[in-house]
Amino acid sequence: MNTNGIPPVIAVLGLGPMGAAIARASAAAGHQVVAWNRTRRTAPELGLPGDVAVADTPVEAVAAAGIVIVCVRDHAASGALLAEIAPAAGDRVVLNVSSGTPEDTVASARDAAGRGIRYVTGAVMVPTPLVGTADCAVLYAGASEDRGALAPVMAALGGTSDVLGDDHAVPAALDLAMLDLYFVGIYTHLHATALAGTFGIDPGRFLPYARSAVATVGESLADLTDAVVRRRYDSGQARLDMCLAFLDRIVQTSRDAGIDPAAAALVRDASARAMARWPGGTDWDVVAEDLLGAPRT
Repeated sequence: MNTNGIPPVIAVLGLGPMGAAIARASAAAGHQVVAWNRTRRTAPELGLPGDVAVADTPVEAVAAAGIVIVCVRDHAASGALLAEIAPAAGDRVVLNVSSGTPEDTVASARDAAGRGIRYVTGAVMVPTPLVGTADCAVLYAGASEDRGALAPVMAALGGTSDVLGDDHAVPAALDLAMLDLYFVGIYTHLHATALAGTFGIDPGRFLPYARSAVATVGESLADLTDAVVRRRYDSGQARLDMCLAFLDRIVQTSRDAGIDPAAAALVRDASARAMARWPGGTDWDVVAEDLLGAPRT
């Protein structure tokens, strides 16, 4: 809220699926929304409520708003947009939720600071249908006073607002780490489904077994995390030599079935490298050592 109790006008720059979802959630929360899209369309054509104003230029949208949200393809596009709106930004806070690497987000924050823009990095961690619901989750990083100015946006987007301090790399790093887990996980499920299918096991029949395996992974995460934090691999629960033998069989069976074994082979090869350096009775978790680098001191 502004000091006069009137909800701030929110500008949303970029109306792809995520930008449009943010604009809809902001409007549904009672905010006046002014939007801009590089390809000119009406609000209904963009899937927005009719009371959302569509500006002709990003500068026009910024000038009409108190808070600005940038949601474009990447940080190359958002950088050009920041350069264009900087003269009109004034004391407004700009929240950039465009996708990028941690290096991208740090560079964009540095560029925004050089242009005198109050700037917060964000990452929306959910699919577009969840924006504005109790299941939404958004990460934020920036100066505390700038993050504080975004309270109306946080409330409008709903769910969890995870405030991560002033390191602009962190939202993108967490976003990519979670996507890493997600995409590798679902690809593994598809690979396993195909492998089972070559032996006449219907995908629906395999699904309960897949869910059981995923549940076991979930229950193992705390122990894996503890092993990585301690750099100790001595619980005796999953021997490296035994796991390597299982992985050899997965790779061979995949090849025999004509299914690309690359994902399983990647894990098998990491296990073989660990086996060359560590006793076979070491926990399989020791494969993390190749990923972690030198121990912390």
